[in-house]
Amino acid sequence: MERHALNTVFRLSETRPTAYALWTAAAPEEAELALIDGDSWEAAIELANPAHDDLKLVWIGDNAPSRARLAIKRPLQWAAVIEGMDALLEAEHPQAAGKPAEAELDLDLLSESGAVLDLDLDFDSEAPTAPSPLEEPAAQAEQAQVLVVDADRDARLYLRARLAMAGRLVVDEAASGSEALKLMDTRLYKLVILDMDLPDIDGWEMVKRVEASRPHIEFLILTGSKLTPLDAVRGWFAGARGSLRKPLHPGKLKYLLRSLS
Repeated sequence: MERHALNTVFRLSETRPTAYALWTAAAPEEAELALIDGDSWEAAIELANPAHDDLKLVWIGDNAPSRARLAIKRPLQWAAVIEGMDALLEAEHPQAAGKPAEAELDLDLLSESGAVLDLDLDFDSEAPTAPSPLEEPAAQAEQAQVLVVDADRDARLYLRARLAMAGRLVVDEAASGSEALKLMDTRLYKLVILDMDLPDIDGWEMVKRVEASRPHIEFLILTGSKLTPLDAVRGWFAGARGSLRKPLHPGKLKYLLRSLS
C-alpha cells in the first residue's frame, strides 16, 4: 500500500516545480534522496552500501540512524514525507523555495489520523477530464450545470452554498443514484459532486456510470464519510478530479472548486 501510494504521488508530482521519480540506473542524473523503510531487512542492507553515503536519507519507522536527514514514524503522514523531501532539496536549491502556491500538490486530505495523502492529488493535467469531441448546440452548451448527488439534505444545501460562492449558480440535486441517473439522461452537466454513501447504488458503480455518460461529464468530485487514501487513489484512476472526506474542509473545497475551469 505504501509503495503504491508513493508511486502515485511521484507521478502526480510531475506537475509541480519540485518533481519526484523513482531512480533507475538509466536515469541521466544521480539519485539525490534515499527513502528507507526501517523495518525492512533488505533496506538496511542498502543503507550499509558505501555507494549510498552521499544520498540524503529519509527514514521511515523507529530507531532512525544519526545520518538520517528526515525521520517519519508510522502511520505515515504523506504530507510530512513530501514536505520534508521538499525542504531537504530546497536547502541546496534555494531558488525553488519561491514556487507559487497554486502549483503545490496538496497532500493533507483523507487521513484517518488527521493529516495525510491528498489523492485529490492536485489535479493531474493528464487525468481523463477532457470533454467529449461530440459537437453540442451552442444553447445547450451554455446550460452546463452542476449536479450534487447526496442523500443528506444538509450536505446538499451546504454544497449549493459553496458552489454559489464559487460562481456556479445553476445546480441540480439528487438524493439517490437512480434520481441522479435520470437527471444525467436529460440534462448536460459539467461537474458532478458525488457522495459515495448512496442508499440505492454502490458508489463505485455510480462513478462508472458518471464516467460513461455521453456527452462526457468534464469534472467529477467524490465525497464520503468513509473515504480512505486508497479510495482516493482508485477514484483518481477512475477519472475523479478530487476526493474529499466528510466533514468537508471549507478551504480545501474552495481550492478544489476554484481549480475547475
